[in-house]
Amino acid sequence: MAPRTTSLHTNSDVQTPSPTSFSFINSCGADAQIDLGYGDILSQFVVSRDLFTILLINARSLINKISELRTLLLVAKPTVALITESWCSSSVLDVHIGIDDYTVHRANRDCKRGGGCLIYIHNSFVVSKVEDETMNNVPDSLWVVLHGDKYKLLIGCVYRAPSATKETDALLAKSFAHASSFSANYKIIAGDFNLPEVNWLTSSGPQRFDELLATIDCYGWQQHVQTPTRGDNILDLVFCHDTIPVSTYVGNRFSSSDHRMVLCSLPFSPLNTGNKQDSGSTICRSYKYTDWGLVQELIRLCQWDDYFTTDSLEALVTLFYRNVTLCLDTVAPNKIVKLSRHRTEYIPRAHRNKLRKLKKQYYSTKDISLLLSIHESLESIKRLRSQKDLDEELTALESTSKVYNLTALLKKRMQSAREIPYLLHDKVIYNEPATICELFSDWFANFSLETHMPGETAPLTISSLESIVFTNQLIVQAIKSLKPSTSTGPDGLASIIFKNSGCDIPLLLLKFFSISMDTGTYPSEWKTSFIIPHYKSGDRANVRNYRPINITPVISRIMEKVVKDQLSDYLIREDLVTRSQHGFLKNRSCVTCHFDFFNCITSNREARKLVVVLYFDISRAFDMVSHSILFEKLYSCGIRNPLLNWLKSFLSNRVQITKVGSVLSHPRQISSGVVQGSVLGPLLFTVYINSICKCFTSGKPFLYADDLKVVYSCYTHELSDMVDKIHLELSSLATWCAESCLNFNIDKCGWICIGNSKLDLNLEINGRKLAKLNSVVDLGIRYSSNLTFAEQTDYARRKTRRLIGCITRNFFCCETRVLLYKVCVRPILEYCPFILSGLRQNDKLKLEGVQRQFTSRTLGLESSLEYHERCVRLRLEPLWKRRLKLNLIFYYKLTNLLLHSSEPITKPTAVVSYNLRNHHNLAAIEHCQTYVRYNFFLNKFSVIWNRLPANVRDANTLPVFISSVTRLLKDDNALIRLTLTPSFSPYIDILSCLNV
Repeated sequence: MAPRTTSLHTNSDVQTPSPTSFSFINSCGADAQIDLGYGDILSQFVVSRDLFTILLINARSLINKISELRTLLLVAKPTVALITESWCSSSVLDVHIGIDDYTVHRANRDCKRGGGCLIYIHNSFVVSKVEDETMNNVPDSLWVVLHGDKYKLLIGCVYRAPSATKETDALLAKSFAHASSFSANYKIIAGDFNLPEVNWLTSSGPQRFDELLATIDCYGWQQHVQTPTRGDNILDLVFCHDTIPVSTYVGNRFSSSDHRMVLCSLPFSPLNTGNKQDSGSTICRSYKYTDWGLVQELIRLCQWDDYFTTDSLEALVTLFYRNVTLCLDTVAPNKIVKLSRHRTEYIPRAHRNKLRKLKKQYYSTKDISLLLSIHESLESIKRLRSQKDLDEELTALESTSKVYNLTALLKKRMQSAREIPYLLHDKVIYNEPATICELFSDWFANFSLETHMPGETAPLTISSLESIVFTNQLIVQAIKSLKPSTSTGPDGLASIIFKNSGCDIPLLLLKFFSISMDTGTYPSEWKTSFIIPHYKSGDRANVRNYRPINITPVISRIMEKVVKDQLSDYLIREDLVTRSQHGFLKNRSCVTCHFDFFNCITSNREARKLVVVLYFDISRAFDMVSHSILFEKLYSCGIRNPLLNWLKSFLSNRVQITKVGSVLSHPRQISSGVVQGSVLGPLLFTVYINSICKCFTSGKPFLYADDLKVVYSCYTHELSDMVDKIHLELSSLATWCAESCLNFNIDKCGWICIGNSKLDLNLEINGRKLAKLNSVVDLGIRYSSNLTFAEQTDYARRKTRRLIGCITRNFFCCETRVLLYKVCVRPILEYCPFILSGLRQNDKLKLEGVQRQFTSRTLGLESSLEYHERCVRLRLEPLWKRRLKLNLIFYYKLTNLLLHSSEPITKPTAVVSYNLRNHHNLAAIEHCQTYVRYNFFLNKFSVIWNRLPANVRDANTLPVFISSVTRLLKDDNALIRLTLTPSFSPYIDILSCLNV
């Protein structure tokens, strides 16, 4: 079957639309010219012809613009058109606003001028109005349900007046909550909401909108219009639930209205189900009832004599896979499993047959009583689904790996957003799974690398690393680090096999790995990787917005883990990796990178210096690594044979196969790059990019893998000299990238100034100007020029509220909800706690409010308890108390050199004093003149550190310190001393939150 496509240039008579006109072929075949300024949005309709399209228009009185609307709908043919501010009352008849091929539904405003909503729906749909009191109570709103062949779509059209009251916003919030659980496959709420103060990227705004925004987040709605629709404000909004638009386009204004039109294209056909294609099937093993004791016995009974006597790597691979596969075929044979896209689609056969029978009887007899039977049957199916979900939850909760199983279950119940039903490529829409898979495969393999002949590279050390030592204990540790997954790699073996097959597997792998390393040969069977497209950001229909994640054989990852540990230890021991690099090395992480960076920023601001930070983005950095250059750099680091040959074999002659669902692409040969998703690839990239820091002598670089930022600082009168130095170092950086076969994505590069937001610099690289940024997302933290982190607070609150809403809607047990909150939600609220401790008071309360709402929502009837009592009931600690503990632990690690820092941190020492009581291991207190440095983590927690009892500060090991601090924080009097909270305060949790 040929793929169904829609092309923008399928007809030679169709010309490229201009902003003021659009050429089309009318039903008579004549060429007609429309000159209404709609060319931009009409061109989008041509591209989205096979999609479900919703056109949103603020008309500001439709009756005098109805001719233009009729013309627009005749040409564009949207599936649905939503009209706000129709200004229609009951005195306006349907005949005055009717449009051929469309049915109009109305919500009039008769009390006064303005307002009103209309929905035009193509006649091919069966439509019913929603009779729901909660949703219909919203003023100026209209709610309908579209019945497709195999799906239902709820559409709400809302006009929220600028003068809307708190009561109106409360009704609107209730409608979002109620609509999220409405019985429909997909839900859309769109209209003119008049919320210019709300930032929809962070879902934040004035306090009076907190309830509305919290409801939208908690109940899983997402707003997709990100371009201004009236002036500089985003007023016309599109909220989606259970679906993600292929595109949301803001066009020109409609007639004399001052609002721009919005076109939303949904990822399913207007005439059929959203996922019409067969979801496919796959061959896999079921390990649910596997007797692992029997597996261990079978492996022990296999014929391994030839395995231990041969020195041929090829023979070892063949014998190992043959014997293990025979054992698995005995206890867990392969089965063909049909893939299901939606977990709610399944209906037991008996109920399906009963519904079919009742439906047939109703159409033949028109007996109204049968409708009650159908309703009861549907309710029974709903209860069965809920019981099935509960049984799955209880099974996961009672398992030995309950954290892993429950998080996997959460991902499964959130997976609808990960589907890729359509791709837009070269103005053509593709919807066939095989074609989509090949498009991804072409993109992931589409990079050209110039042939490079490496020159002589000076040795960086006189030491060398020639081989990797494998022992049974190291292999056991590597296997223990694996997650117990049943997902398989290209070789068909899952990690759960290695974890549960007993003590014989490590012994077998020891022979395997030793021969592979001694011969400098990486098995060819492991060189094939599955590539899974992973969405990054932006338009989901664009292949460029996905990154490739390699799924490699589990057995390869075990060997790579041992190699990586010893190789990274060697590189650090010989000081071969720059201290500016924080990625993929022991004791280094995103958190240490943020700490070093923020320490540098606040130190320079304390010195009253201007700070300029340059951010760089390298295009497809991991894919563009030149193997010849990498091998030269490894050699200069003292890597010798057989390890060097093994690494060359590891990277050479690799093949990748893109996998989308159950569909596989054709194999693609890969001749450059390191393997993303492998254990060893990131470390090799660290070696490759290591010398980039030599480009900077005036600026201070900070690296996390390929994320590079450089800090420059100077006094105001030195600004001109600093700019000259930046230009020189940018030139040096451009040269380094050219020699290393890497390219910058200039559109994602830029600079930000801290200390003078009005500063404007002309900085260029490769002849292109770097953009000035007001804020930047850096390794998960949102930095702004004023360093308040308000945007970070709003982002964390929005993301966690969505997760909490998903958890509470999909899981029933209190224990499950709390566990998922601890694992999936709380880490977001606690990311980089040393930055959070310096937030403004209001932002700290916002973060604490997320947990307050969670405890209240989880306990339900018991939510009248105080926050502290709810935390005790759920065995949760207030976030401020956890933040205090995490920061004390972080401070201990820093001062005891358990974490990497590019700048030495002064270790607390004994203070000479006549009164020696409690004066051991005291930290020096820095006297600060600026608020940003005074509020910085090191200074704030140096004071708190000195308030700790001496026996806590003197802890010899990290576990001892953690247990001591944990015991200390259970004492309210100790908390009062640490946080300087007044002892008479009845709100110790709130006041302590403000202090720490």
